[in-house]
Amino acid sequence: MKPQRLFLIPALALGLFAAGAALAQSGTGNLYRVTTKMEMVGMPIQLPSQTVEVCGPKNQASEKMVPHDENCTVSDFRVVGNKSSYTLVCRGENAMTAKGEFEQLGPDAYRGKMHMVGNSGGESMEMNMTFDGKKIRDCDYATESPEAQGKAMLAKTCQEMLQMPDPMLYEHFTGAEAMCGNYRKRYCDSMLAKSLTPAYIRGADQGARQMPAGAPTFWDGFAACGVTRPAALAKTCPMAEKSRDYTFIVEFCPDNLARACDNADPARDGEFLVGSCPAQAQAAAARHCAGRDFTALRASPYAGFCSRYAAGSLQQRNAGAAGQPAEGDESREEEKKKPSWRDRLKSAKDLIGG
Repeated sequence: MKPQRLFLIPALALGLFAAGAALAQSGTGNLYRVTTKMEMVGMPIQLPSQTVEVCGPKNQASEKMVPHDENCTVSDFRVVGNKSSYTLVCRGENAMTAKGEFEQLGPDAYRGKMHMVGNSGGESMEMNMTFDGKKIRDCDYATESPEAQGKAMLAKTCQEMLQMPDPMLYEHFTGAEAMCGNYRKRYCDSMLAKSLTPAYIRGADQGARQMPAGAPTFWDGFAACGVTRPAALAKTCPMAEKSRDYTFIVEFCPDNLARACDNADPARDGEFLVGSCPAQAQAAAARHCAGRDFTALRASPYAGFCSRYAAGSLQQRNAGAAGQPAEGDESREEEKKKPSWRDRLKSAKDLIGG
């Protein structure tokens, strides 16, 4: 279920949750010791009863006793004597409908029951709950109530995730039902500042290619924060040019490749020139490598480029001549076919029985 709603359901079962601003500002409540029994309809084994201490509001006969978020609606709230009843309908991914009632047993005690039907993870579920509570002492409702504690726990979780704003956490911060939706801007700002770089995209994209088709990727995280893939590359491709990240340019920035080839320095970027810029590599080889002997090349700042260019040219020639025996290969093959002197000696010994 939606994380916020997980906090609501136990409180609803206890009948001790109020979302009203006036109650929260009062700062006072009753601390109850509450025993709850829950039955999962259709399960052969039922859960044992549980006893917890819960800080609830002073006034039990109020609609504010019923917990709900922006996707839930309270209806049919009625108070008859010392009993209150209600219907709660929640929409969205984890929809549920609950009908409940609670009964005041004097100023310091109550009891009640609830029936809930809903779904979680695509599976339907049905629960019956009974509960009774007895006051122990006064409490600070503003800080000790289930609502306050749930919000504090949620805020702590969101804050921890913000310490490492991974793009793959986007569903927790974006969307209508995101549990950390209040932190969306902070998440998007810090996540994009950290991840919208050539180094991150290059590494993360390799992992994304191993994911099943249709699985969420970091590109979806960027998009959830308003940055499409073209927009992300429009920002990171100039960064790659500035940092001379030619691996990124070759893979993600085809429109920037020609300019990168023109600006590449053979002395520093020889591997990139030889591998991705044939025209520029040939011109640089003619200018810095042709006509130089071995001694001169060793002292040249272009020695590495010239070596790579020569190796690449040799590899291309070999690839073009693949399948054609080179000069002298026939004689070497004939030599391989001739038995060695060791083989000939062994054969002679076999003939004479030695």
